[in-house]
Amino acid sequence: MQDYDEAIRLDPQDATAYYNRGADYRKLGQPERAIQDYDEAIRLDSNNAKFYYERGVAYQRLNQMQRANQEFDKAFRLDPSFKRS
Repeated sequence: MQDYDEAIRLDPQDATAYYNRGADYRKLGQPERAIQDYDEAIRLDSNNAKFYYERGVAYQRLNQMQRANQEFDKAFRLDPSFKRS
């Protein structure tokens, strides 16, 4: 986690660093914090399907299924190889 914090400090425009830190937060059972990082990753790179997909997974963890499905739909529209959960 510290490595991602440092990467973001050095380059606050690094969407992948936000995405990776969000993934770590999600794995640690902190979906709200993960969503914050996915939001920033998407703000920086709104055409990356995996960012939307993983944000959908985080919303799923919060039992916010309508939001999750919206994210999965967006990921699928950007990249049809993504399958809905």
